[in-house]
Formats: sequence, structure tokens, C-alpha cells
Amino acid sequence: MRRAAGLALYVALLAGIALVLLWYRGDFLPCRGERTSTLELEGTEVTLALRDASLTAAASDTVLWQSAKNIRVQDFLSFDIDRDGTAELVLLAWRRGNYGPSRPFWVARNDTGWSQHIFIYNWQDGAPVPQWMSSGLRPQVSRWAAQPDGQLYILTPQGEETLWRWGQWGLVRTDL
Repeated sequence: MRRAAGLALYVALLAGIALVLLWYRGDFLPCRGERTSTLELEGTEVTLALRDASLTAAASDTVLWQSAKNIRVQDFLSFDIDRDGTAELVLLAWRRGNYGPSRPFWVARNDTGWSQHIFIYNWQDGAPVPQWMSSGLRPQVSRWAAQPDGQLYILTPQGEETLWRWGQWGLVRTDL
């Protein structure tokens, strides 16, 4: 009886450690979707492929760009969010911490938990280059979609529907 209880405790401890490690890796984040999309970029067809929480941009089997290993991509859109006449790459992604290496001066240290972010990239020389990267989103995005007028529709987990447009520097809510 004592041996069975000891074995059960050992198994429970191992299962707990495994769950913590999986959470730490981000395996429980809502990054399960897989899809591809194509766009024409300066006369070249570029394929965007989301798989295993990583986004790859490729042309003719040549990888042009891949999302950073420290982020987990939940979804992506490609549309002219800043209304400059060319499409941007917009990622809904998760990473550890609210801020990147450039955090606000009043924040003593970055947190270490997973947080959801919107990253906007311009296309330069056939590859995405960061244009704007949000801090952690509050509330989070449940669903999103590009609107024909260049706005970004966001639905929160609480059911709130919002519209966002590119401002001078960042996204500005337009439906208030």
C-alpha cells in the first residue's frame, strides 16, 4: 500500500513537472492554426506559411524570412494597414514579456510570462522589416480580420468588437 502511494506521488510529481515545462515552452497557447497565403511582391510570388507557431515567407522554395524563435505566431494578415499603397505583414503573436529590449523607462524590469502582441512589418528587398511592435495586449485578441478600408477588426474573448487604424505611430481605436 505504501509503495503504491509512493509510486502515485512520484507519477504525479513527474506529470506536474512535465506540465510546467510544456507551459513554459508555450505549448498551451492558442497557436494551433496552419495555413498558407500567397501575395505578389515586386513581381515575385511570395508564399506565407504558418506551421507550428512559426511563419515563413518563401519564394520559389527559397526562404526569404522566418519569424523569430522566441515568438509563437498565432495568426497573420497581409494588407495595407498604414494606407501607403503597399501591403504590410501583420502578425498576432505571443512572446515572453510585455516589452522587447526597449521597455519604457518607468518599467524596472520586463515580466517573464507569455503575452499577446501585434507586430507590423514592411516589405523591403523581399523580406519583412519591423515597422511597429505592440506591447502586451489587454484585452487579448480572440479573432481579427482586415477590413476593406484598411482598418483592423478585433474581437476580444469578452465579445467586444473593436476597429483599429494605423495612426502616426501605432494602432488607434476608431470605433469609440
